[in-house]
Amino acid sequence: MFDSLLKVLEKSLTEFHSHAGLCHLYVHLSEMSADPGRALQACKILRDRFPHAGHLIHMATHIDVLVGNYEDCFKYNYKAILADEQSMKFSPQTSGVESFYFGYVVHNYHMAVYGGILGAMEKKSMELANQLSSIVNEEMFQEYPDLTVYLESYSALEIHTMIRFGRWKELLEIELPKNKMLMLYRAASIRYGRSLALAALGNTVEARKEADRFDSLRGEPEAKERILHNNTVARLLEVEASMLRGEIFYREGNYDQAFTLLRSAVEMQDSLNYDEPWGLMIPIRHALGGLLLEQGHTTEAEQVFRRDLFFHPKNPWALVGLRECLKKQSGSCCPSSGTGTDKERAAEISDIEEQLNTIRQSEYFDFDVVVACECCQRP
Repeated sequence: MFDSLLKVLEKSLTEFHSHAGLCHLYVHLSEMSADPGRALQACKILRDRFPHAGHLIHMATHIDVLVGNYEDCFKYNYKAILADEQSMKFSPQTSGVESFYFGYVVHNYHMAVYGGILGAMEKKSMELANQLSSIVNEEMFQEYPDLTVYLESYSALEIHTMIRFGRWKELLEIELPKNKMLMLYRAASIRYGRSLALAALGNTVEARKEADRFDSLRGEPEAKERILHNNTVARLLEVEASMLRGEIFYREGNYDQAFTLLRSAVEMQDSLNYDEPWGLMIPIRHALGGLLLEQGHTTEAEQVFRRDLFFHPKNPWALVGLRECLKKQSGSCCPSSGTGTDKERAAEISDIEEQLNTIRQSEYFDFDVVVACECCQRP
């Protein structure tokens, strides 16, 4: 079926190469393939020829994020946001909060922040996450409660951004929503963020209490009804629950149990339904690999980071983790330690450094990535 669809679309594009609908469909088909980069030319057409069509500008970033072009993922979603602001201003009936299209407006923010946190763009990610929280907030859902089913799951982007960049003290200061059932995902995400923060700061007793409160919220039947694109909130929170308990066990020094839970969380994350962007904002492999590396399990950590780079090419978090694994393996007395010879490792380390230098030159890059996850000990 895929090959048949591909042939039809590619043949059509040879005749109508600038057709917005065909380019749009080609992006969707390609993003689910082993070669998403085949759609880059279609992406260029969508960006260049339709600069006022927010969703078409955004569509190209479905490919950007899959090929590791996080700068363009952020930049063009931001342009899509600006284009849609004009649409909402001049045609609120078709682009306003109550319209079907508003879901696409919100999706631009989601994809922009996702690209920003993968590409280590803290300031811009926080700006857009906070901007969205000022729109998709408790007051809006009080006025339009029917929208909670598919839009409330976008109300916690700044929580996940803070987690990504290790803003532990700030996470502890965020207030819970007044109506926790109305704002179920946001309330659960705040509990999750607080618990991670407390664990990272060494207060595992309070971290466990917050984790219990998180579990209570994620167990609400409403969590099974709410969605974030192709996944239910209940499934997303289930993955985070395993991650969270693993982090707490790690801080308590129970490393075997910690790694068992983190590995389980990775498997659950991989089993989520395909989505764009992926269902969870932060790849759990970054924490698993980083903490394995911290405990000297460099061979497994290397495998974890390589797998993450398959899913999220060129992301600086996994690149830094992989680089550190290779450095620790260099000169090892154990021939079976890791991949390749010292010479091969040195060449790969050099290549990783080049990739990281390219990322650092990004217009929006502003966070110095020195560990695979901010839950790890910084050097």
